[in-house]
Amino acid sequence: MNNTGDRIQSLFISLAQNFRPDIASLSGRQRQMAVADIITFLYSTPLAAAGIIWLITATKASLLQQEWLFMMLLFLLIVLISRLSYFLVIEVRRGEYANADGSLDGIIQWTAVFLFGPTALWLGVVWAAMNYGWTLRKKYSTGDRWNQARGFTLTIACNTLAYWIALAFYQLWGGVYPINGLSPSDIWPALGAILIQFVMFMLIWSGYLAYTIWTEKLFTDVSSFRLIIWFILIGLGSPHLSYPFAVLAAGLYIQNGLITFLFFITGLLVVAFLARQLSWTAETNRQQSRQLEKLEYLGRDLLTAPPDGSSLPDILKENIPHMFTSARVAIWITSQGFLLKHPDEWSPVFEPIWYWLSTHQIAQAFTAKDNLPWEKPNTQHSPMVIVPILDVKSKQPIGGIYIVLQGLPIPWDIRWMTNLIPAIQSMAAQVASALYQAKVYSETLAYQKTAQELSLARRIQSSFLPKELPVLYGWQLTAALEPAREIAGDYYDFIPLSQGKLGILIADVADKGLGPALYMALSRTLIRTYAAQYETQPDAVISASNLRILTDARSNLFVTVFYGILDPFSGRMTYCNAGHNPPRLISARDGGTVQTLANTGMPLGIDAEASWKRASVQFEPGDILLLYTDGVTDAQNAQGEFIDRGMLTNVIRDCLGAPAHELQEAILNEVHNFVGQAPQFDDITLVILKREP
Repeated sequence: MNNTGDRIQSLFISLAQNFRPDIASLSGRQRQMAVADIITFLYSTPLAAAGIIWLITATKASLLQQEWLFMMLLFLLIVLISRLSYFLVIEVRRGEYANADGSLDGIIQWTAVFLFGPTALWLGVVWAAMNYGWTLRKKYSTGDRWNQARGFTLTIACNTLAYWIALAFYQLWGGVYPINGLSPSDIWPALGAILIQFVMFMLIWSGYLAYTIWTEKLFTDVSSFRLIIWFILIGLGSPHLSYPFAVLAAGLYIQNGLITFLFFITGLLVVAFLARQLSWTAETNRQQSRQLEKLEYLGRDLLTAPPDGSSLPDILKENIPHMFTSARVAIWITSQGFLLKHPDEWSPVFEPIWYWLSTHQIAQAFTAKDNLPWEKPNTQHSPMVIVPILDVKSKQPIGGIYIVLQGLPIPWDIRWMTNLIPAIQSMAAQVASALYQAKVYSETLAYQKTAQELSLARRIQSSFLPKELPVLYGWQLTAALEPAREIAGDYYDFIPLSQGKLGILIADVADKGLGPALYMALSRTLIRTYAAQYETQPDAVISASNLRILTDARSNLFVTVFYGILDPFSGRMTYCNAGHNPPRLISARDGGTVQTLANTGMPLGIDAEASWKRASVQFEPGDILLLYTDGVTDAQNAQGEFIDRGMLTNVIRDCLGAPAHELQEAILNEVHNFVGQAPQFDDITLVILKREP
């Protein structure tokens, strides 16, 4: 805008601030409309006052007394036809709508004027005053109040002053009250008066239109600006196109009487009703087409969006605000807050709405007359629709869509608003699907990351196990570990000691998974460390490891351990069994006599004051020592049955003369055959030591 325009704009704003101090805090378009309302009110009020003064002087009280019954009929017709108004809504800009409404009540007003002269203008004035008085009873915003006041003064000015000038020309051209009939000499003055009244109507409106059109250039491109101008002219001028039929109505009444007049009026009512229905149908089709188009765009954007849901708020902001004839729209998710809030400066308090929605779980439309369940009775509000967003799997509400509809001349009754619900529910389903997809994607990434971490943990854990089995002259040694999960809580180890001795270790951490695996790594490291320090004292190794575990590891886990020190030359093993499954020593003599190496103390990680005894056992040629965890003896099949605990002894006795690796294979096959397709109950660890004959 140039400097002159800026000065004029500032002048208007300063003038308007004298009547509405908060106008400077409004946004550009809101300020434009507020200034237009105030300036128009200021210039139209004296025009309306002048028109009322003229009307008072031109009124014939005797005529009101004589024709009060027929005038009452005409007033009721004005009220009825006003209720059958038609409307037109267009989108002048993306998400911004212009609307105009009109009715055929001007035909009745002009008919009354042609029959009774200026006195009949009180019909329109009284009806306008009644409408304005009704609005004063309701709670509206300051902006709405000024808008209604501006509309009222313009209406009064047009219903008095414009008619004053038009009727002066009517009488100048030979027009009389009542009109004589339908001869050309009667019709032409009447049509001329209607034309003059339209010109005066546009002149009275010109101040408001000029300011609005001038400031509209600031916000609108050329194509939209032309559309707005065209729409204004159509909106204001279309009702006047029907006014010439008032000449016909008045002439029919004079020439043919009341019955013919009412017959004509009946046709007029039918036309008014059809015009209103056509408006409804046209707007319904426009809205449905818009909704289907936007739903298609929304679905397409969601399909091509990143699966993590990061772009969901932007997609909603692009598509949703302009999908409905809405003044405000919010999409709320309990776990995330607002995904969309339009306009940005709107600050809705959604918690009471969400509380109500979460307890009802149904879509609901509220007209402007309905009480809101979460508000005090008779709280003023706009028409609104609320729809829950349901979780894809649980079908429970996880959020909601809250749409406040614009105050257009659309009759926002419950039927009309209910028609919006299917489209909003479809939108809610798309949002829920996008959220579910993002959740699944996030879980998949987390699963993949966990799987990678577990795979790495398994490789690290595998590195803790001996790469190669020790080679002992005169002895056979085998070992196997089969985790129930990605990583195990079991472990075994062979620790080379001085003088050719060998530390043999098998252990089982309570529970399974990553935590026990970490506990295993700690206990294995400690036992190895203290085994080198106490080479001949397995009880000291266990005791020292227990104290360090309780110091370093703050958890509720514990570990069962069997640690033995083998002297391969003498065949003697000194051991300590810390709560582990008792190993079995099968003698090659006497048909495979079994000796169990019982516990010599409790598991590690429970009691810092615990102590352990050590014991020893002598290997004879052909003897076999079997060390195992409960994954072997507690194996279960698909029916939940446990394996026969005597299985180990039976298999060993059957394979006394076989090499250690064949014995290991036979035991594992027996376990696997019993378990079948059932999931593995626990880690399976097996260590077999055999002294060669």
